[in-house]
Amino acid sequence: MQRRHLLSAIAAPALAQAQWPERPPRMIVPFAAGSSTDQVARLIAARLSEELGQQMVLENRAGAGGLLASQAVARAAPDGYTLLFGGSGSAVVAMMTRDPGYDPMTDLMPIASFVANPALLVVPAASAIRSMDDLVAAARAKRGGLSFGSGGVGTPAHMAGAALVARLGIEAQHVPYRGANEAALAVERGDVDFAFAIVNITLPGVRAGNFRPLVLSGAARSPLLPGVPYLAEIIPGMLPITAWVAMMGPAALPSAIVMRLHNAATRALDDPNFVQRLTADGGEIVRFATPAALAEHWRAEVPRQRELLLLSGARAE
Repeated sequence: MQRRHLLSAIAAPALAQAQWPERPPRMIVPFAAGSSTDQVARLIAARLSEELGQQMVLENRAGAGGLLASQAVARAAPDGYTLLFGGSGSAVVAMMTRDPGYDPMTDLMPIASFVANPALLVVPAASAIRSMDDLVAAARAKRGGLSFGSGGVGTPAHMAGAALVARLGIEAQHVPYRGANEAALAVERGDVDFAFAIVNITLPGVRAGNFRPLVLSGAARSPLLPGVPYLAEIIPGMLPITAWVAMMGPAALPSAIVMRLHNAATRALDDPNFVQRLTADGGEIVRFATPAALAEHWRAEVPRQRELLLLSGARAE
């Protein structure tokens, strides 16, 4: 009888994993409803709901730059019912906080990646700066250098700007704003000489003739902006700096659940119509063949983000 109870205790978790999900999984989004991250998360959640046969519920847990959402998932039961729509921001916010309450390297399980949003360097439409060579010349001619805006300290746009300035050997003072929309408006008004801001925010302004785009922080040219070079074309060997998003879970999430989610994401990304919707505003698809490959990328990405933070001068809070 005792042996039967022991076998039942062992079999119960395996059976639960095989039947997962028996109820709607919850995916926590680190930013407010209506944000660009939230909009992408809703597209992905709707498609994964079809694949999993359970409605995936989104929970917007904004605050502290995404820290609250990452903490909640890192501390959640590893049963597959609490997931994170995280990514590079989950590492950055932890490194910018003295006591984040979780370690991005050990407390989060990467499951599947989806899309990366590059930033676009733009100058005012009336600016005399028409190329990166012009920008370098203007920075060297102006006492104290130029000014550049971003959507906030420690954002990928801030780090892209700081990295580019450092590699070009010019001076430019960073002016942080409360979000990419405000940074884009600052360029339009001429309050700053240039700004890096996420492409889905800046693209409408480019199309309306409010800005002039100079360089994209992604891994390749965008089909939406084919005439705009990317970072490695300006400075050979320079890696892309993007806000990429992935589905993550608590570190001890069982492999059977990880693979169920990863395979669902893979099927979604095999659908050209779904990919077109994800990339309609300038995003770049980022996918890995296995969760292990994504985890390897994550292990390399966390220290890289730390280096970019140091370069940008972002301070711990």
